Amino acid sequence: MVDKLVATNYAIGELMLELAPAYLSDTTAAQTPAPLCDAIGEPVEHGLAARRYALSGDRRALQGTVW
Repeated sequence: MVDKLVATNYAIGELMLELAPAYLSDTTAAQTPAPLCDAIGEPVEHGLAARRYALSGDRRALQGTVW
C-alpha cells in the first residue's frame, strides 16, 4: 500500500515540477501549484513534498505526508 502511495506522490511531484520547475525555491514554487493542489484536494505542503520527492527520489521527502 505504501508503495502505491509513494508512486502516486511521485506522479504528483512530476506535475508540480511542470508547474514549478526545480530552480524555484519552495516559497516561490508554492504560489504556482496552489490551484492544482486545491483541485486534487491536497494541501500545498503535500504537493511541495511530492515535488521534492520527484526531484530527489528520496522517500524521506514524503515523511509526514504518506506515513
